Amino acid sequence: MPDLKRLFDTPQKVRTTVLCAAVAIATIGAVAAYIVLALPGQSPAGKASAPPSQAVSPSPAPSDAPSDPGALMGVVPSLTIDEARVLALADAGLADGEADVSREALTDRNGIWVYEFKFRAGNTSYAYEINANTGAVYSKASETYVYVSATPEASTPPPAQESAPAMPSALPASRPPAVPSSPPASQPPASAAPQFTLEDAKTTALADAGVDAAQATFTKAAPDYDDGMLVYDVEFYTGDCEYEYEIDAATGRVCAKSVETFQPPAQHHTPGSGTTIGIDKAKAAALSHAGFTADQVRITKTEMDRDDGRMVYEIEFLSGGVEYEYKIDAQTGDVLEYEHDQH
Repeated sequence: MPDLKRLFDTPQKVRTTVLCAAVAIATIGAVAAYIVLALPGQSPAGKASAPPSQAVSPSPAPSDAPSDPGALMGVVPSLTIDEARVLALADAGLADGEADVSREALTDRNGIWVYEFKFRAGNTSYAYEINANTGAVYSKASETYVYVSATPEASTPPPAQESAPAMPSALPASRPPAVPSSPPASQPPASAAPQFTLEDAKTTALADAGVDAAQATFTKAAPDYDDGMLVYDVEFYTGDCEYEYEIDAATGRVCAKSVETFQPPAQHHTPGSGTTIGIDKAKAAALSHAGFTADQVRITKTEMDRDDGRMVYEIEFLSGGVEYEYKIDAQTGDVLEYEHDQH
């Protein structure tokens, strides 16, 4: 007892003693609360609670779950990717193992699950989309390349590169100028250049493609130079194919060609056998939409192309330092896309 009395001799000792007691009581209370809460199967209110492993029970992913997006979203396609690949190859006339497959994927096309395939066989590349549930061909495209090595005698270089050197205005009297009896062998006579006309090139391209002239719509036919060789670039399309040709202007040989086959999805606009509105009406539609007349703008581009399975006119023009770009439906004349850019 005398020792306890010493703890309260002075006011300062009283305060210290009370403070120490409060700290000890708080510590004991915290330890007791921790022990109670840490007991397994007990909640703070003393009621039994479910073990952590049962309180949240996520569904474990099966070990053989497919890794494609459709499976992750809860969609299980009727076809496997192997079955879909066989269907794509069969449509292209190939057997499994005859093509070099570079892409296989499952993707969503406007709410329809399709398998995407890209593969190559020989000099032809293919792109297919197969309906993942029905096995139908959703879309397909193929492109074939033909490479022809140009021989020296078949090529006609640009005149500027083969022009004869300029003759001096005066020569020494002791050496009269030599007059060649015939033009240099490297320069064909003026009447033979070009030996093959643009219309001949178009006819050659149509014959090679097996397309009748009445079924084709030409989008480009122009001379060009490729590695110093004069060629004709010829592009045209039919109801389901687009063709690009490079024709040797000297011999009429096909130097290169590509053919792209289109089978647009059902929900897209499918170009039929109907005629197009023509480039003049397409320009008029673009100018009318922009609020201009023909004398207020400078047309910089007019071209027909295929966009998402439909034929469109691409019209570009300048007015007041602003560049306008339009896409016009080639069959209906509707404005599909437009934008302008301040220069």
